[in-house]
Amino acid sequence: MNKRLLEIIAYAMKEIKENSIENIDLQFITEVLLERGFSEEEISGAMAWLVSHGETIDRIIQKQLEGMPRPVWRMLNETERQAISPEAYSYLFHLREMELLNDDDMETIIERAVNIKLPSLDIEDMQDLIAIVVLDFENNASEGYFQYTANHLPN
Repeated sequence: MNKRLLEIIAYAMKEIKENSIENIDLQFITEVLLERGFSEEEISGAMAWLVSHGETIDRIIQKQLEGMPRPVWRMLNETERQAISPEAYSYLFHLREMELLNDDDMETIIERAVNIKLPSLDIEDMQDLIAIVVLDFENNASEGYFQYTANHLPN
């Protein structure tokens, strides 16, 4: 499930940010994730995504070395606040601060959240939507967008 991959990636990125790249112990990370109930297949899929997005990791490390703070991001307008619960927005913002999302990803996710027209996206819905955008599952309809909308549209 795509949400689980996002959880694994978020955990790995947190470890990368908190430790120097030389001190990252992938075996330890894998063991922790296995203990948390993730399968080896899920962990491998998330690690493959991380490897294919190595420039993101390099950018995070470089910013840490430079000590450059990330600028504050914009507030939601009234329509966006109605579409996205405060908890879901906090989760979205947290992933941005971890540098899993860039500003363009944030805009895309917020726009889609508004366009889905659910009463209010909660954290679970936000995780699904983030996975669709960040993990690019939308290109594979059987794993992403169409399954999401079929399960979440209002009656």
